[in-house]
Amino acid sequence: MQEQLTFETESFGRNPTVDVLILLTLAALLSLWGLTAGPGLSDHESIIAQSARQIRQGDDWRIPRVADVPFVRKPPLAQWLVTLSSLAVDPPNINPPVSRYAARLPSALAALLTTLLVYVLGRSMFGHRTGLVCGVASAFSAAMLFYSHSAQVEMVLTLFTTAALTFFWLGTEGGAHRRVYLTLFYACFGIAMLAKAPLPLVTVGGVLAVWWFVTVPLARLGDHADAGLGKRLVAQVRGVRGLFLIPGLLIFLVIFLPWPLYVFFKIDNALELWQIEYVQRYSGGLNSSSKAFWYYIPIALALAFPFSLSLFEAFASPFLAAHRERRKGLLFALTWALVHIGFLSTSAFKRPHYLISAAPAFAILLGPTLERLFLAARTLSRARLRLAVWVLALGLIAGVPVGGFFILRDYPHVMHAYVVGGGVLIAAGVACGMLFLSGRRLASFLLLNACVGVGFALTWDALGQARALNRRAYAIVDKLRELRVTPEQRITWCVGRPDARLMFYLGRRIDPLFSPLELATRRKNRTLVPKELLIEGMQRLEERFASGQREYFVIDADYFRRWRENSDTPVEELLRVYGGREDSERDDLVLIAGNSPAKAASE
Repeated sequence: MQEQLTFETESFGRNPTVDVLILLTLAALLSLWGLTAGPGLSDHESIIAQSARQIRQGDDWRIPRVADVPFVRKPPLAQWLVTLSSLAVDPPNINPPVSRYAARLPSALAALLTTLLVYVLGRSMFGHRTGLVCGVASAFSAAMLFYSHSAQVEMVLTLFTTAALTFFWLGTEGGAHRRVYLTLFYACFGIAMLAKAPLPLVTVGGVLAVWWFVTVPLARLGDHADAGLGKRLVAQVRGVRGLFLIPGLLIFLVIFLPWPLYVFFKIDNALELWQIEYVQRYSGGLNSSSKAFWYYIPIALALAFPFSLSLFEAFASPFLAAHRERRKGLLFALTWALVHIGFLSTSAFKRPHYLISAAPAFAILLGPTLERLFLAARTLSRARLRLAVWVLALGLIAGVPVGGFFILRDYPHVMHAYVVGGGVLIAAGVACGMLFLSGRRLASFLLLNACVGVGFALTWDALGQARALNRRAYAIVDKLRELRVTPEQRITWCVGRPDARLMFYLGRRIDPLFSPLELATRRKNRTLVPKELLIEGMQRLEERFASGQREYFVIDADYFRRWRENSDTPVEELLRVYGGREDSERDDLVLIAGNSPAKAASE
């Protein structure tokens, strides 16, 4: 007979008020630390920051702009929040306005509030102790750590998605203040649409439709007291009357609808642009290829780190006898997660950050599983437990160097940060495994989370010191500063949307050679540019060069080479920034001048 190891119940979470304060303090430290450290703003972050900056400089807040181009592809909640953040935390005399700290602060606060909502929802479903574990799984997850430090809209979207689903649960599970909770649900649903429409129609509306009309009726199958699937479905349909649907939809529309209507009447071809941005993006009309259907499975595991291995049991937990008493709450979270993953997997255009608003569902699912693993009384086979710990430790020791090989080959500029994070990961895994084997499960759980926080801090700082993730943008900005480009001298981005990082860090607007609508309606997809558009771009360059004005152009190397093969116009190549692929010019950028300094001076 195998030797059994018996674990007593761990003391974790006693005073709800104190416990929540500790949780929020830790979440605040994780979310708010290092907003000015780490890598510079990415291109997508800089779009938000630059358009917020232009609002502060006098642009129309109702229709944000990036340079002189209206940015209406997505709703403006992110820009509005960053503008308010800058007004609140930036010095009054900052020029240009909107610092990196102000740009990222709304996401950090959204992550903090999301962790609080995860706790509230977990407590409502499973009680205080397990709700606290859900909150910890949220606060220390890779999803929250990274996207709390990103100025992209995803963390704000996650907050209002989580708020909408939390208030719906509270409003439909009985108890006091039902009408208040449902009112807050519709309001948060509308605000989520202002963050990133039309995605919440699926990630909130679709989730709840599946929950109400599919999950709830099916969950009663096999129950002897059940009246049958058909009658359960009829009861759910009748139950819609209790959701305050008509007044709720009015609240939803009053919050969300004014902005798209305003844009529709103010911006020509806005409807066509939205059709291209949303319908063609989803169907594949803007892509030359699509990632695999299972693309989001490893992404989900990465977002749940350091609890990735427990995610398998967490997804199965609604159907396990050990979690029978918590089944309804687990099914709600499972529906939330699966509808997200399922819908996004059918899209031709896939990106990791699209799944962020499902991360709180992962934390809710993980709560009971982690509580049972680290805190609840249970008996385990000592031999199997020892084997599992050693497999995990050896997997980390072997896996981190293997991962380092691929990082060194494909992304050598972030190798230093990978070494720092990998070292902390190995040390944490081995130490936590040893503590668990010795029966100190609570210490193992606490050490695991502490190491994740420290590891993130060290890795984030290393990325910032290396300037690795924005090296091309930094190089071009540094060169333009060195050239002392005056405000009268235009800077143009050729073929495609200007990299917003240049505008944000240079502190001035950069114009595209083609407007977004011109590109969207004439490009076959996001990677292939029609020959006719390339030819027209070359003609526009020739006309601009013939003007005799000193201008600067950022152009991709392959397009620059093809243009030079068909033109004898004098060009001054000022800088070439390599994208990292030795066998291709596709990612290389070239900074060129449209006239010589001497000629410009003589004029």
